[in-house]
Amino acid sequence: QPAAETSRRNRSTSANASALQVSCELLRMFVAEAVQRCAVIAEAEGATTIEPTHLERVLPQLLLDF
Repeated sequence: QPAAETSRRNRSTSANASALQVSCELLRMFVAEAVQRCAVIAEAEGATTIEPTHLERVLPQLLLDF
């Protein structure tokens, strides 16, 4: 019997179409929410563009919310 780590490494990973569709939708919602939260902060600061610092500020809470 092969070692457990060898069999895991050789095993292929796949997802059915439904799981892939749900994962894509969740990612789309996550990105849309991140952009919206960053826009709120940028607007409050009077900025006209979203900067990486805005994302750094919203990301911890966003990850907890999802």
